[in-house]
Amino acid sequence: MSIKGTLIPIGGNEDKGIDTHEAYHLEFIEEGILSRVVRESGGSEALIVVIPTASRIPKEVGENYIDAFGKLGCRNVQVADIRDRRESEDPKNVDLIQKADCIMFSGGNQSNITKKIGDTSIHKILLDRYKNEKIVIAGTSAGAM
Repeated sequence: MSIKGTLIPIGGNEDKGIDTHEAYHLEFIEEGILSRVVRESGGSEALIVVIPTASRIPKEVGENYIDAFGKLGCRNVQVADIRDRRESEDPKNVDLIQKADCIMFSGGNQSNITKKIGDTSIHKILLDRYKNEKIVIAGTSAGAM
């Protein structure tokens, strides 16, 4: 079987272009892993869907990714804020996953992802698209799992 999708597991704490004022912080978002995610997804016009389900603060995490991808020229970034299993069956979220060029899972508690997305329509779509279509599935920390 030939897999057509691309997985990009990220160890965690990727550069989101946030100025930390730390003496040893290097600002290289344009050369970092999120830039690679954008390139692999088709460039700045790609539809990138962030899934912050693993996080305890999904709204803030989603906004951080919108800002980070925005710094890389992306304007088509959406958040699928899935906080319970029902939202993994919501037609709006299902449609986003079906149309996305890239799915980006945030860090946090990886069991939140399996509990809320595992064996749902979104999970099945992700598996099918990864096997049969050119899609990027990326994740950081717990989202990489």
